[in-house]
Amino acid sequence: MTDRKSIAVALGVAAGVAAVVATIAVYTSRHREATPRDVNEIFDAAKETLRKLDEALAALRKSNE
Repeated sequence: MTDRKSIAVALGVAAGVAAVVATIAVYTSRHREATPRDVNEIFDAAKETLRKLDEALAALRKSNE
């Protein structure tokens, strides 16, 4: 009888630990925030993209001549 009680207690403890770990994992995944980017960095990246597109368009026009 004691062995069954020990096994039941061990399984209960294991299930409790698993539930706590799962709860912590869900909490941290939901409350993780992305670091905000600076607005100037976004504008600089957009300007760089536009510059590259202009260069690619100029190269296409040149190749069609």
